[in-house]
Amino acid sequence: MLLAQVSISALNEWADADLDARGGRLRPIPLGLLSPRTAVVVAVVAAAGALALSFWSGFGLLAILLVVLGIASGWAYDLKFKRTSLSFLPFAVAFPLVPIWVAMIAGRPLEALGPVLLGGIPLSVSIHLADAIPDRAPDRAARVYTLAVTLGRPGAEIAAVALLLIGTLVSIAVLDRRVSGLSFGLSIVAVAVGYLLLSLGSRTAPAQLAKWVLIGIAMLAALPLVVSANGR
Repeated sequence: MLLAQVSISALNEWADADLDARGGRLRPIPLGLLSPRTAVVVAVVAAAGALALSFWSGFGLLAILLVVLGIASGWAYDLKFKRTSLSFLPFAVAFPLVPIWVAMIAGRPLEALGPVLLGGIPLSVSIHLADAIPDRAPDRAARVYTLAVTLGRPGAEIAAVALLLIGTLVSIAVLDRRVSGLSFGLSIVAVAVGYLLLSLGSRTAPAQLAKWVLIGIAMLAALPLVVSANGR
């Protein structure tokens, strides 16, 4: 997993070198700490190492295929999807694969891992939006139309909160099945309040404030669901 992440990150440095240089970002290639060729070599070698370790570990063919799919999703994001409104797709595929891979090599039955995808996909897209929102302004200036840029403000923040709520609710409902109507209602109220705050502050509030509002909404939305699931 570590080598797979290194591979994806190194290729991302190579793919974003032009944007980082124009935007003045303190990244390895624009700073001259890493050459573009070296970044590609690191990406390829790390991916090969991840696959080799997966093979030698003896976890089985399916575990190797999941690693291949995860690396391929990350590379697809770096090379193709990152600068488009479909930037969320590789996240929706790759992130849920991590807990599935871990559970599978730990011996959990494969049929028990399917529900992870139901909650994992919206949670993964929410993570992607939260990661892309801080870069929305420079991305828009560079004509990089990620999903966060396409949705705008507060659309991306609202979508991130809603997806977080959906992913949390589905995960608890599928895996625990003890979410009460009151807990769900309180979570909906939290999202509604967050929508109102983000809408009122969409033109005047600084980006950092919006980020903390988003975090607060996430906590408020998730808390009733977690408490209900724990039977308290």
